[in-house]
Amino acid sequence: MRTAGKILLILGFLLLVVVAVLFIFRRPAQAEFGPAVAICPGPDQFGYTCTTADGYAYIDATQDTGLYEDDGIVSLDLPFPFTFYGTTYTAVQASSNGNLQFANGNPFYFNDCLANGPLPGMGDLIAPFWDDLDLTAVGFLETEVVGTTPNRVFVVEWDGVPRYGEGDDTVTFAVQLFEETNDIVFLYEDVNTLAESNGRSATIGLQSETEGLALQFSCNQPAVNDNSGLLFPFPAEPNADVGRETTLYRPQTTGPVAKGDVGTLLETLNQRGPAALAQLQRHWLNQTPQRQSEWAQVDLDGDGRLELILLWRGPLAQPQMNELVILTPAVDGKMSLWLDQRLTRRHEATPQLSLVETTDLTGDAVDDVLLSDPDNGYQFVLTTAAGDLALLPLPDRCQGSLRMLERPGLSLPQIVRDGCATPGRLAVVWNGQEFINVVKLTP
Repeated sequence: MRTAGKILLILGFLLLVVVAVLFIFRRPAQAEFGPAVAICPGPDQFGYTCTTADGYAYIDATQDTGLYEDDGIVSLDLPFPFTFYGTTYTAVQASSNGNLQFANGNPFYFNDCLANGPLPGMGDLIAPFWDDLDLTAVGFLETEVVGTTPNRVFVVEWDGVPRYGEGDDTVTFAVQLFEETNDIVFLYEDVNTLAESNGRSATIGLQSETEGLALQFSCNQPAVNDNSGLLFPFPAEPNADVGRETTLYRPQTTGPVAKGDVGTLLETLNQRGPAALAQLQRHWLNQTPQRQSEWAQVDLDGDGRLELILLWRGPLAQPQMNELVILTPAVDGKMSLWLDQRLTRRHEATPQLSLVETTDLTGDAVDDVLLSDPDNGYQFVLTTAAGDLALLPLPDRCQGSLRMLERPGLSLPQIVRDGCATPGRLAVVWNGQEFINVVKLTP
C-alpha cells in the first residue's frame, strides 16, 4: 500500500510539473499562424494556406468586360460581398496583367516576387498569373456568375491573352471567388506558350499591402501546368487581429510606363539626342514584324519646349503595332513619356495615322496636330484644349481631300473634308469641348 501510495504521489507530482510547464511556456494565440510573409503551402499570419485545386472545374466565362488595353484596369461589381484578409469588399479591380486588386487599381505590368513582403502600390492583391499581358488586339477579360445564393461563384477569366509583344501566343486562366466560404481558386486551362511558358515570367499568390502580409506560390518559375489549379481556402479560424471593417476604392494615379520599343526610344534619345531617331527608324524597318514610323516636334503645352510626336504603323495583320507616342522634355532636356496610345480597334479597321498639319485649331494659342488615315477615313486632332492631352476624333469617316480653311470672320480655322460618310463636303470646327460638323459646303 505504501509503495502504491508513493507511486500515485510521484505521478501526481509529475502531472503538476507538466501542467506548470505548459502554462509557463504556452504559445501566444498568434503563434498558430505562420509568418507575415509565407511560401506555399503556408500558412501566412492571417491563416491562408495553399494546395492543389483537385475537383474544381474550369468555368468558361462569357461576359466580356470590354477591356481591350495593354496595362489597363476595369472595375467590377461583385455579385456578393467577399472577404479577403479580414476585410469585406463589394467591388474588385481587374488588371489586364493577370491580377485582381481590392481598394486599389494599379495596372503595373512588371511583376515582382512576394517572398520579400507585399509589393508597394499593389494593394490587396489576388495574382493568379501576374505577367505583362496585352489585351489590345487579342484575347478577352470576361466574367461569369454561376450557382444560386448563398453558394454562388464569381469567375474572372483571362481568355486567350498574349504576353506583350508575342502576338497570338496566348494564355488562358481564371480566378473563382466563392460566396459562402470566401475561398479563392486559380485554374489554368492553357499556360503552355512558346516563350516564358508555365509561369516563367509570372507571379502567383496573394498579398495584403495594408496588413503587411503575403503568401507566394511561385515567382518567375515554370510552376503551373495546363489543366491544373490552386486552392487558397479562407481560414477556418482566421487571425482576428487582421482586417478592417470597411474600405473604400482609392485608385492610384500613375503615369504611363515605357516598355518595349517605347522604352528603347526613350532611353536612346536621353543618351544620344534626336540625332538617334534616323537610326532607330531603320532599326524598326528591319525588325520582324516591320514598323514604319514618322515624327514631328511640336510645343503641345505652350511651355516653349518641343514635344516629340512619334507614330508607328505595323502590318495590317498586326493592328496592335499602330501606336502614338508623345515624349515631353524637362527643363534639362531629358525626355519623359507623356502619352502612349495604341490605336487598335477590335471591331473595325485600325487607323494607320500620318501627320497632316500643325496649327492652332482650338483658339488657345497652343498648337494642335491634325492626323489622318486616308485609306480608312479616320481623322483625329491631338490637343490639350480639353485639359489633358488627348487624341480627339473628327465626326464622320472621310476618305477624300483634307485641308485647312481660314477665312475673314471665322474665329477658328475649319477642317474641310470630302468623301465622308455624310455625303458632300464637310467643314469641322472646335466648339469648346469637341470637334463638330458646322456646315455642309457645296463642292
